[in-house]
Amino acid sequence: MSPPRDHERGRARSGRPAQRRSSEPRGAREARAGRRPDKGAEQTPVHLTDEIVRELRATARPGKGEILVKVFGESAGAFAEGDYGTAIRLGEQSKHMALRAASVRELLGLAYYRAGRWQEAARELSAFRRISGSTEQNPVLADCYRALGKPDRAVELCDEIDSKAVEPAVYYEGQIVAAGALADSGSVDEGIARLEALNLRPDVAEQHHLRTWYVLGDLLERRGRFTQAREWFEAVASADPELTDAPERAERLRSGS
Repeated sequence: MSPPRDHERGRARSGRPAQRRSSEPRGAREARAGRRPDKGAEQTPVHLTDEIVRELRATARPGKGEILVKVFGESAGAFAEGDYGTAIRLGEQSKHMALRAASVRELLGLAYYRAGRWQEAARELSAFRRISGSTEQNPVLADCYRALGKPDRAVELCDEIDSKAVEPAVYYEGQIVAAGALADSGSVDEGIARLEALNLRPDVAEQHHLRTWYVLGDLLERRGRFTQAREWFEAVASADPELTDAPERAERLRSGS
C-alpha cells in the first residue's frame, strides 16, 4: 500500500503531540480543566467529575470517602503537571483507601508507566482492566509487556480490543503496539500486514494515523523496503514535520546514507 498523495493527506491536528491518547487517565483529563497549583506550592485538589467522585465514595473504605476524593484529586493534579513521582505517592495512598476504584488503579498505572516502571504499571493497569472491564488502556498495558520482554502477551492484549467498542485512536494504538511486539518476535512481515490492514488514507490525518504511518515506515525499512519506507516517512513529515524524526529519516533514505 502506498501513502496518500499530498492532496489526499488532509491536515494533521495542529500542535506537537502528547503521549498517546490512551495514556491519559480520566482523573488527569479532568485536572487539566481545574485550577493548577503554582510551581513550588503544596499540591491542591482539582475538580473531578461527579461520575468519578461517586465512584470514589462508593469504593472507599468506611469513613474514607472525603479524604479519598481530596488525595485522588491531588494525585490527578500531579499527573497533569508531569510530576509522576508525586502522582505515584498519592495514588498509592488512594489505592489503600479504595482497592476497587477503577479510576485510582488507572491513574496509578499510568503514572508508573510514565515513570518507566513497567512491572508496577502492568500490575495496576491489569487491575484497572479487571475491575472496569474496559480495554481502553490495553495498548499501554501491552506496551508494558513489550518492555518486560513478553511480546506474545502484548499481542494477546491488543487482540482483545474491539474497534467498535473504543475510540479509533485507542484501536490504532493497539495495532501499533501489536505490530511492534510481532517485530520483537521476528515476525516483521506480520507486523507490516497488521498495519496495512488499517485505514491509512483518512480524509483528515490525525495523530494516530501519523504514528501508524511512522511505525509502518520503520518496519518497512527494517525489511529493506527502502522506497516504501521513505514514502511513509515523507507522508508523516508533510503532515506534521515536528511530530517525529521522519524528515531526517526520509532524507537519509533519499540520499542512501
